[in-house]
Amino acid sequence: MAFNATWHPGPEAVAGMQQIGSARELAALVIYLDPDSLAIMPPPDPSQWPRFVSLLRQLRDGADELADHLDRTGVPGKDGEVTE
Repeated sequence: MAFNATWHPGPEAVAGMQQIGSARELAALVIYLDPDSLAIMPPPDPSQWPRFVSLLRQLRDGADELADHLDRTGVPGKDGEVTE
């Protein structure tokens, strides 16, 4: 099943790992987008965790790359001009 979505986070958006239960597989990457939220859960089969870990590291690296890009690009002002 394919799923595509686009969100624009609100001012109270946060993200982090959340332990959902006492078992280690009951943890998730949770993104509270203010007001929506998204939880990325590990696969139920631990043999699939290495690929999932790889995906999480790709998400980390992609987020870091995007943050660096936005830092370099600057912040648009009220008139649309970019300031650094």
